[in-house]
Amino acid sequence: MKTAFLITARLKSTRLPKKILLKVRGKPIIVHMLDRLKCAEAINKIIICTSTNPQDDPLEEIALQENVFCFRGSEDDVLLRLFEAAKIHNLSFFANITADCPLIDPYLVDRAVMEFNKTDSDLTKYDNRKGDLPFDCYVIRTRALKEIIQNKIETDTEVWLKHFLSDNTIKIQTIEAEQKYKHGFLKTSIDYPEDYKFMKRVFSELYDSDNLFSLLDVIKLVKEDPTILEINATENHLKRWKNHRLSIG
Repeated sequence: MKTAFLITARLKSTRLPKKILLKVRGKPIIVHMLDRLKCAEAINKIIICTSTNPQDDPLEEIALQENVFCFRGSEDDVLLRLFEAAKIHNLSFFANITADCPLIDPYLVDRAVMEFNKTDSDLTKYDNRKGDLPFDCYVIRTRALKEIIQNKIETDTEVWLKHFLSDNTIKIQTIEAEQKYKHGFLKTSIDYPEDYKFMKRVFSELYDSDNLFSLLDVIKLVKEDPTILEINATENHLKRWKNHRLSIG
């Protein structure tokens, strides 16, 4: 069963202002992400889920230009925003990730949806405890999300996974990515200026407007030229990023 992909997106970043609007090869980073999601066979609808804050107006404009949907809801309550978007679009489940992952691989999205469809899970996620999968992808059952929202106390749910992990009534399916998709020093999210520099280098090497390059192509590239990793994945860079991840839960 196919479903929608809900992209959680805001323009409030302080470490790298308006990072998902930064251009690589003439396109905003979020548009590269949209291009890749449009190639996922399990996805039949893409929805940019942003806030009602006027600063996020450009995201609605991009949705219109790229022929995808846009939902605008709560600024801070990400779970509520996702639920309301799912409800409006009549989704029993959906896939999700944040908008700062321009190298998301359609195959890994398809795999997550496929595995979700095999079970009665409320949440399907990749096992990334070692941090060697370059990005995450979640598939969420809407009725379970509704229960989480009804039971939670917090109104700021930007960091939302903990709400699922701490609820023992939620059925969580953890799947393993194939080893070939793993790389312990490949950071593919856009968070800092050096990440943007890294992304420009990767796209300069691999981008072809007629052919989508895969995560495997990126891994092959950095294995052949490990110096590319020095742009944003030195020991100090990774330590800073891991400390940030710990600080947000």
